[in-house]
Amino acid sequence: MGNNGLRIGVLGGTFDPPHLGHLIAADQVFHALSLDEVILVPANEPYQKTHRRKITPAEQRLTMTKAAVGRAAGLAVSGIELEIGGPSYTSVTLDALSERYADAEWHVIVGADAAAGLDAWYRPERLREQATVVVVNRPGADFGPPTGWSWELVEIPSVSISGTGLRRRVAQGNSIRFLTPEAVIDHIREWNLYRDQG
Repeated sequence: MGNNGLRIGVLGGTFDPPHLGHLIAADQVFHALSLDEVILVPANEPYQKTHRRKITPAEQRLTMTKAAVGRAAGLAVSGIELEIGGPSYTSVTLDALSERYADAEWHVIVGADAAAGLDAWYRPERLREQATVVVVNRPGADFGPPTGWSWELVEIPSVSISGTGLRRRVAQGNSIRFLTPEAVIDHIREWNLYRDQG
């Protein structure tokens, strides 16, 4: 199957849990830039977070992300970072994805806060060569990566939902209905996730 010339967005993250903010960002970029596909990629080991808090096992986060995306047109989910193993780095992920999608044009989707710190990411010089950065705006955040990055801005509706907030709500026994797809809530209940996190 030929993948030549595809324009593909990549939205990486911990997805602990995935929520409507992730889906809105992916869908808005898909439409705004007329991409062929946006792939959501759950991190195997999110190296920037593993020492700060307990992370739900990668297989469960991948399953929840697949449940969240469902059959949404233009969106897909990849477990490639679980296949690679170890800490997850965007430039390594793009190298691996490029073996499956020959000559694809890559667009890495980041929030405005993450964009400002791109120079501190793993192999930033390689990442600059691999992809265009797509910055999705977030309420109250300054947007734009440091000098030297090829990037585009996509404005998305202001939706203030975070994984941290959802985990806290679950721990406090509050509803997360309509903040994440029902299929994700089903998994959170089935696996009894986040009850011990405040």
